[in-house]
Amino acid sequence: MNPAAAIIFFTVFLDLIGFGIVLPLLPSYAAQHQVSDVAVGALVASFSLMQFIFAPIWGRLSDRVGRRPILLVGLAGSAISYLIFAFAGGFWTLLLSRVVAGGMGATVNVAQAYLADVTPLERRTKAMGLIGAAFGLGFVVGPALGGISSRWGDSAPGLVASALTGANFLLAAWRLPESRVHISTKVAKVPVHWSLLWEPFVVIGLTTVAFTVLYVVFPLQVERGLGYDRHHVAYLFVMIGVVNALVQGGLIGRLVPRSGERPLMVVGGVLLAMGLAGLGVVLGGVMSDRPLPALLASLCLVALGSGLVAPSATGLVSRVAPVEEQGRALGMLQGVASVARVVGPLLAGLLTSHWSPRTAFWVAAGMGGIAAGVPVAAQAWSPRR
Repeated sequence: MNPAAAIIFFTVFLDLIGFGIVLPLLPSYAAQHQVSDVAVGALVASFSLMQFIFAPIWGRLSDRVGRRPILLVGLAGSAISYLIFAFAGGFWTLLLSRVVAGGMGATVNVAQAYLADVTPLERRTKAMGLIGAAFGLGFVVGPALGGISSRWGDSAPGLVASALTGANFLLAAWRLPESRVHISTKVAKVPVHWSLLWEPFVVIGLTTVAFTVLYVVFPLQVERGLGYDRHHVAYLFVMIGVVNALVQGGLIGRLVPRSGERPLMVVGGVLLAMGLAGLGVVLGGVMSDRPLPALLASLCLVALGSGLVAPSATGLVSRVAPVEEQGRALGMLQGVASVARVVGPLLAGLLTSHWSPRTAFWVAAGMGGIAAGVPVAAQAWSPRR
């Protein structure tokens, strides 16, 4: 890992710790204000709605003015959002904190574009796995800190997240160089054509919708159905983060040169579908005898699947997009994922309210299966590609 890549990895990692502290606590915090499951879904979705709006804007702007200033703005805004979360006295203040966090935190694609700037073409997917590993490790440390700090009061997790993100801003301002010093900042007038990107876009969209069932249904169902508390839920997210980080930080770099991105998207979609179906069995009340081993096995499959899909799809987009449009192309991909994170929580909340948690998990599993079929269908339609 070159020094610039190491710095961007550490920057994203610290930012994702703050994100990981807050996210597993959202459903429980919202439930304290006697809101419906649909409202909980809307709270989680608001973050991604703002990402959908701002990710392409930040990406295009970073193509023009550079990656560093955009990343610094995002870190500063995220620190403010966690302060709002810490002192939220009601549901609408919680919602405001997520709106600010989504708008200011819509810079993951800029970090990906930064890595694309400093990484040779043949190593792009491995580099994108570093961002995924940062996500995974953020979900190792973040939920653990959230679970521990929540014992000190409802405000403590937000204050810890804000302090870490503020320190991250200072570190990035001191150590993070600009990546586009030797790259033309001229933005092409012709946008990236969607026909070159539809395959990874569809795969990311479907798998992200499927994965969001963990944000909305999973925490409350583990508490209600299995009797676990917030701390146990946070530690389950830690396990997801560990597996995800191992896959994206190490395994993906070895698999891509051997098989390519498309087969890994297929395998990842299948594993994700299997894991979500397993959660539907365990948390839907079908399995009542010794549910913990089955729960852990299902979560491992989910983490493995998502860990294979995300960097493979991102790396494919980065290799297809022209160098002068990396920020914009990856912003488009981030926008697709953000739309999925809006639709997913709302859909999960509706399915849970009108049918059952089991239905939400099984519908999500079906989406993972469909995603696995997309590269296969694309290859059949374009055999010479």
